[in-house]
Amino acid sequence: MMRVLLWVATLLVALWSGYWFVGKAWVERQFAILLQTAPQQGFLLSESGYSVAGFPNRFDLTVTEPRAKDLRSEIQWEAPFVQVFSLSYSPWHVIAAFAPEQMLRTPAEDITLQNGKLQGSLVVKPGSALTLDRATLVGDAVRAESSLGWTLAAETLRLAVRTDPSRTNAYDLGLELLGLAPDPALAARLPDLPPQISVARLDANATLTAPLDLVLTDIRPELAALTIKEALLTWGGLSILAKGDLQVQDGLPEGRVTVRVNGWRNLVTLATSTGLIRPDLAPMMQNMMQALASSSGDPDVLEMPLTFRNGQMLLGLLPLGPAPRLN
Repeated sequence: MMRVLLWVATLLVALWSGYWFVGKAWVERQFAILLQTAPQQGFLLSESGYSVAGFPNRFDLTVTEPRAKDLRSEIQWEAPFVQVFSLSYSPWHVIAAFAPEQMLRTPAEDITLQNGKLQGSLVVKPGSALTLDRATLVGDAVRAESSLGWTLAAETLRLAVRTDPSRTNAYDLGLELLGLAPDPALAARLPDLPPQISVARLDANATLTAPLDLVLTDIRPELAALTIKEALLTWGGLSILAKGDLQVQDGLPEGRVTVRVNGWRNLVTLATSTGLIRPDLAPMMQNMMQALASSSGDPDVLEMPLTFRNGQMLLGLLPLGPAPRLN
């Protein structure tokens, strides 16, 4: 009897070991495919080396000096390493651990990203395309420092993406930043507000032109529509709430977002300091907001539409300039 049990145990170990090595080869093959097919969607991925370990219960992929560049915008992300882990019996669910310092390079500036802890979770649907089911990103002590001199920090970062099964190529988006500290130079221009934004939150639904597949094809997903269920910023006595629907045409938003502001008097300074409106338009906006707030019945509450039309932005009747490109 003991001999039979030993033989069965040996067979199971051999089968499991064989499964792990087959899985290891599959992980390496999928990563190689990802590197090869990325340019078809306008991305360039590179690394200085990668390896798969974790025998016998995990597949641990470590990528050294990863680089990811969007060839259209020329924005590049780079880091000393990134690690991706999955249990060998559940390879469709992976956990990613990021380096404590990363770099985001744009044509205008370089942004150094630092964090105490930054981890992601990704669940894909089994199949050859590895289509996204849901993903999360959680970070603590996150800080961004630009080569142009500005800084931005947050105590907590939470980001979530989940497939919306009720619509084709649609995804629910959630973003939350707690203890958000804006650049000190900006905070100095707003003496009536505390140094930290207590919460910044976004709850939205995005419709894309193609599904988000981990194995890239020659079809690059583009944003087709965005429903803002709630965008909220609470900063001391200033509270901004926005809701609305946008369509994207040729990369530009079209539609209207309703903006409700409590304690709006710091809003003009904030919009001017962040470049949302030109300084020469600030007095006109101040007067317009004063008139609208006075007619609403509550002088501290302001509600107006933010309209995107023909590539331009208007806040109420006040033109703000060109709308941002979303693709």
